[in-house]
Amino acid sequence: MPGRLWSLGVFLVALGIAAYAVGWDALLWVPRVVLDSLIWVPSAILDAVSTSPATFGVITLGVVLMVFARMKGRRRD
Repeated sequence: MPGRLWSLGVFLVALGIAAYAVGWDALLWVPRVVLDSLIWVPSAILDAVSTSPATFGVITLGVVLMVFARMKGRRRD
């Protein structure tokens, strides 16, 4: 337990120093961009599925076959 508290304390000190050096807006810019891209990806996938379901089905089948081949290849080794 003391090790975890020490690690949390070090993290908070580093976060505070970084926020002081570059500001909270710049520091929180990266997580905002990551979250925006994570929200964008599912909506783009849903858009692609609704636009061309046959193409998405072919892509999905290809991915499934690739995963299956990888799993089967690992069992053989």
